[in-house]
Amino acid sequence: MHVIGREPQFKQLADLLDSARQGHGSSALVSGEAGIGKSRLVSAVAEAASSSGFAVLSCHGIRSAGAAGFEGLHELLLPLLEHTDALPPRQRTALHVAFGAEGEPADRLITGLAAFGLLEKAVAQSPIVVLIEDLHWLDRSTADIVTFLAARMSVMPALLLATSRTDRIYPDSRPHFKHHVPLTPLSQEDALNLVALRAPALTTLQQHRLVEHARGNPLALTEWSTDSSWLEGPSPAERGRVPMGKRLEDSFLAEVALLPRATQRALLVAAAGEDSSSYEVLAAARNLGLDQHDFAPAESFGLITHTGGTYRFRHPLVGSAVYDNADSDARSRVHTELAAVILETSRAVQHRAAAVAGWNEDVAAELEELAVATGRRGARTEAAAAWRRAAALTPVAAERARRTVMAAEAARQAGATTEAAALLAEAKPIVHDEATTMQFARTEWMIASTSTTIRMRGNDELVALSRTLSNPADRVEVLTWAAVRSYLHQDSSAEITASVAEELRRPDIAVTEAQQELQRIGLALIGPADRITSVEKALSIFQGQVRETDATLLNCLAFAVEDTNDLTEADRIWSAEVDIFHRSARTSDETVAISGRGTVRVTANAIAAGLADSEHALRLSSDLGMSVVGALAAANIARARAWRGEHELAITALETCAGLSGLMPFVRVAAIASWASAQIAANERRPEETVAHLLKSIEHPPIGLWAGGDLADAAVRAGRPEAVEGWLDMAMAALGSSDSDHLAMLVERSRALLAPGDGARDHFERAIERGERTTAFLDLAKTRLFFGEWLRRERRIMEARGHLSTALHVFEAHHAAPLAERTAQELRAAGGGQRTPSPQTFDAGSVLTAQELHVARLAAQGHTNKQIADRLYLSHRTVGVHLSNAYAKLQINRRSQLASVLASALD
Repeated sequence: MHVIGREPQFKQLADLLDSARQGHGSSALVSGEAGIGKSRLVSAVAEAASSSGFAVLSCHGIRSAGAAGFEGLHELLLPLLEHTDALPPRQRTALHVAFGAEGEPADRLITGLAAFGLLEKAVAQSPIVVLIEDLHWLDRSTADIVTFLAARMSVMPALLLATSRTDRIYPDSRPHFKHHVPLTPLSQEDALNLVALRAPALTTLQQHRLVEHARGNPLALTEWSTDSSWLEGPSPAERGRVPMGKRLEDSFLAEVALLPRATQRALLVAAAGEDSSSYEVLAAARNLGLDQHDFAPAESFGLITHTGGTYRFRHPLVGSAVYDNADSDARSRVHTELAAVILETSRAVQHRAAAVAGWNEDVAAELEELAVATGRRGARTEAAAAWRRAAALTPVAAERARRTVMAAEAARQAGATTEAAALLAEAKPIVHDEATTMQFARTEWMIASTSTTIRMRGNDELVALSRTLSNPADRVEVLTWAAVRSYLHQDSSAEITASVAEELRRPDIAVTEAQQELQRIGLALIGPADRITSVEKALSIFQGQVRETDATLLNCLAFAVEDTNDLTEADRIWSAEVDIFHRSARTSDETVAISGRGTVRVTANAIAAGLADSEHALRLSSDLGMSVVGALAAANIARARAWRGEHELAITALETCAGLSGLMPFVRVAAIASWASAQIAANERRPEETVAHLLKSIEHPPIGLWAGGDLADAAVRAGRPEAVEGWLDMAMAALGSSDSDHLAMLVERSRALLAPGDGARDHFERAIERGERTTAFLDLAKTRLFFGEWLRRERRIMEARGHLSTALHVFEAHHAAPLAERTAQELRAAGGGQRTPSPQTFDAGSVLTAQELHVARLAAQGHTNKQIADRLYLSHRTVGVHLSNAYAKLQINRRSQLASVLASALD
């Protein structure tokens, strides 16, 4: 199939086909105005691919699609559905639920992975082309999966081709495509060649005038080459001010106007029922007094064809022109009759909704049922649209407010936080009843907790809200949010914080045991006087069915335990969260938990495990659009990389953090980023800068309490020992309410560094004694390093060598290169000579990527590829690729060898 004037674009796409055939897949978005030749170009590419051995999978968008969601995805994957048994269990279930089976809905990430897995299965037989026509008209749930796939095609012999109108491209879809192929108007030469081919009977003058009027649009050139009406009317300059799509629609309407009146009405039925079968269109037409013969003149004109059980217009603009030109009464009658003959509930309800004008509670109630059912299938964007339409039809203000708030919540779950925020703003003036007020607050809180789209309520506002609520469970929940806010932002006055505590202590707000446990969690976040007495008991209230708001409450519990300085128990709670939300297929909440656990693990010196968690969280947060969580993960990656002396990677992570944080980063994120910057500066022997960064980190006590342990060494070197005093006071106060050996080690070490003369020894020895009770091997090794440096200065050389040698062994084992170098230099200065490192297990941590290491660890623990795929949100074939790469890098060839060779990468 020759495409005049599109030879460069055809060659570009043909080259991508050749690369795909060799295993280097890609994706391309072909865009342009209506009629510019997008479909013809990609059809030519698909035809060339098919003739050279590619399989072609396709789906196309239609203007009226999207009632239930995933219709396009079902069309695309239908030839592959017999292979769903090959998918990991959760991915298989997610796809079945998306297509209507009973079960818990999954996040779009899991459904996307399932689709990706089926494509991987397909390419095992032959390379494939995935053809998506009119992406802008696909149901949004399918469009989300398409953009997910577009970003991942490089690992398989496949090419994903999509077309979209330039003015209707989904704003977040463009970045996911590897290549963009914009189609511009044909050159005059190409346009004249096309006219000569289509209308050789036209004179040269007529051809030039046609080209001038069509402005290089292939559809206009083709349509007008057989119709001289374009010679009449406005001049080309005047026509140029009218969009080409509108001019083409007017041209099609002129054709339609030549048809019998009954045929024009029949075309309206087909246009309104583009999502319907020809049987449904004909049944609705008969109810309107029409017959199949009334479609015949339009078929003779070539405006419509009847193939494959559906009516198809010559071009989508024909259908849109017919529909948009009809009056509202005519459209309403057509939709009413379509609703009467369509058996599928979701489409019938959509047509009933399109038929009504003004408020209609009966249809609004049907739309609400559709919204609930659609949400259960995981098509949350379509659920939000149904809720929104239901609200628009609702006559009673209170019900309209409730449905608008539910639309906002569905939009939030779909990841459309901007839309969710706009819906909340729309609902706010009419929200009055308590149940809707509470749902409004929950949605608002969850958006503000994970993005910068809307402002988080202040604690005074949350306290005021709690006082308006009669339900004790709601009151304690809102007050717990206030406690979390105090913990995260540290920006409430003492008076407001006291007010939150006072409200939480009221006996009437905690009736059940679960509410009492939440009350204790909230109080523990506010002040050190209240502590979580039993983590086991606290976790027990979150067993069973997980509610939407349980994510925030579990985070509260983790933060409360972190505040007791018990990093082991905090790790345990974050891990429990990961498991709970993984089982519930709530990927967004699981991502938050993974990021939280990564922070705790790096602080606890489990650098490799913390880095793996943080890399995992960053990848998932990118897929899910969770900028705040991604910023936190990136800051923690920078800290882990700085421990290892991987400064370029650390700086890149800090840049990622800054980009995701926006203009007002969360205090917790800023504190961790400052700590990472301090570690980089310390590694490069810049003590003044180190002190400055650490003092910024200390402004947020939950992070600064641990970051401050690095302050004394830098402050002494910078000649600013007084800078440590504030942190020491804070740390001593924290030790007054906890017995953390790790924190006690940092305090005693700091005192040692600040102590004059022989007074340092006692503090160093107490620091080492407390450190030996912990698993904080790196901080203990750092303590031994500082003690060894002090001993050498005090000329206790032999004793110094012992501590320095022990520290060096730990730093080398954990790949903490900057500290290992500093320790080795100090050991040589103490007369240790050129030390030959002891033989070590293969350094897996330094040769594998974070994801390869994560996959290899799970494989070493006995997990199958499908189990690993479910755990890490990968396709099982991608897991196989990571394992193959790991085997090659580790120079092994069997799964059973992984456990021993990975020993060096363990914290």
